[in-house]
Amino acid sequence: MSLRIVKSGLQSTLQGAPRSGFRHFGVPWSGPADQLSMSLANRLVGGACSQAAIETTMTGMTLEFEADMAFALAGAECDVKLSGEPVDLHDTAHAKAGDVLEIGPARGGCRTYMAVSGTIEARDFLGSKSTYLAGGFGGASGAALKDGDRLSVSEIRNAEPISTPLELRPHFNDRFLLQVAEGPDFSVMSDASRISIFEEEFQATQRASRMGIELKGSSLDVSGSESKSSSAVFPGTVQCPPSGNPFILLADAQTTGGYAHILQVIRSDRFQLGQIRPGAGIRFLKRSPSEAMERYRSRWLAYREWLDQPLI
Repeated sequence: MSLRIVKSGLQSTLQGAPRSGFRHFGVPWSGPADQLSMSLANRLVGGACSQAAIETTMTGMTLEFEADMAFALAGAECDVKLSGEPVDLHDTAHAKAGDVLEIGPARGGCRTYMAVSGTIEARDFLGSKSTYLAGGFGGASGAALKDGDRLSVSEIRNAEPISTPLELRPHFNDRFLLQVAEGPDFSVMSDASRISIFEEEFQATQRASRMGIELKGSSLDVSGSESKSSSAVFPGTVQCPPSGNPFILLADAQTTGGYAHILQVIRSDRFQLGQIRPGAGIRFLKRSPSEAMERYRSRWLAYREWLDQPLI
């Protein structure tokens, strides 16, 4: 074994490449809630963007290295210490057997990713090692990591110390501006709701998980959606039930849903969804489909020289 979980924190899981090609069977993509941050952490240890890494949620975690290896962190800002010495996010660091890594609570944002310079052995299911908690598969026995768990790391390699360029480091706080396109059911909202959804700030409620985040604000009127049939939904889909409180779907979201699909967070902004925590403020900025594609292209071009096949 190479890593021992001392304190697992609120929810820490193994995540890797999204699980693609099975949505028609009802199997979600899963994978990292913030794909960009996991990609950046893996880059710093010489791994592929989709290499399995540890995703921590809000409270951080503590683990012990049982072998020498390099590691790196990216995502939500937090205090990190290796055997009492501070470690910076977005820098390659090196641990020796017996060192203890303490990842502190997130300060703005929600999830931090830790990658290592080796292959974390995990259960591969349907072509991915990513943990899908609701289905109980992938990762470490299909569950969140718990105190005392041990993870094997094979093929440990050397990793030269590097840092993520400053201009490529995403910064997270508790205010999010999400670019969105109209969803297929945008028109079921009342005239007033179609205006107010872009004018007010919503707040994430305590109903937040890797499946989705409920938002509260002025109640949206979707009274025209009662007869809607279930249809396909995806991470980034904004649905609105009759209650009028919309919610945003995340990586572990279901594949179909019957609530009105009113907006879709554009792909270039989807990584931010994994960093929204309860109490965070969210505003929506409307984009056309062509504008959405251009913004995704711009983000891809910004990262393609630094990341090999970035997960964004």
